[in-house]
Amino acid sequence: MRRLIAVASVLALSTGLAACKKEPAPETPKSVEEVVKESAGLPKPLPGLYRSQVELVSVEMPGMPPHMADQMKRAMASRQGGQEFCLTGEEAEKGYEERVKKLAGRPNCAFDRYSATGGALDAQMTCLAERGVKSVLTMKGTMTPAGSDMTLGMTQTGSEMPGGSMKMTMRVKSQRVGDCKS
Repeated sequence: MRRLIAVASVLALSTGLAACKKEPAPETPKSVEEVVKESAGLPKPLPGLYRSQVELVSVEMPGMPPHMADQMKRAMASRQGGQEFCLTGEEAEKGYEERVKKLAGRPNCAFDRYSATGGALDAQMTCLAERGVKSVLTMKGTMTPAGSDMTLGMTQTGSEMPGGSMKMTMRVKSQRVGDCKS
């Protein structure tokens, strides 16, 4: 989870599902090259120390016993709060292209849509895992050189999951708070 928050924060700033919105997927997912090229439309982040705040907006787990759902919600809630990270000058100079390449190049994953213009990001990635579990990840929000405000969503479906599905929405805000500590 910490890695997800860090990657999301870094991608969002560093990086939705505001509501579960079904849209038809394009016939052909975007290629890694298309997504990387489009990521050039995002503002380059400034180097420095950033603070990210993560808010768990919602978790839906139909079919999961109530005590397990409560336990999962408590575990997720305990990870909310602030986290700081340093973005070096070298990392900032690279912008988002390397991070996007890593996301887009994951095995069994593809971007169904990816739009990054004028500091606004709207993306959806679908991944297929073992045992037929399908994950749809969404990212939607705004990015500036000194921060971001992103809504991240994950919907998982599969016969192995209690109730057949799980949905989670988080909001990640990142803001540059100063220079990196030596």
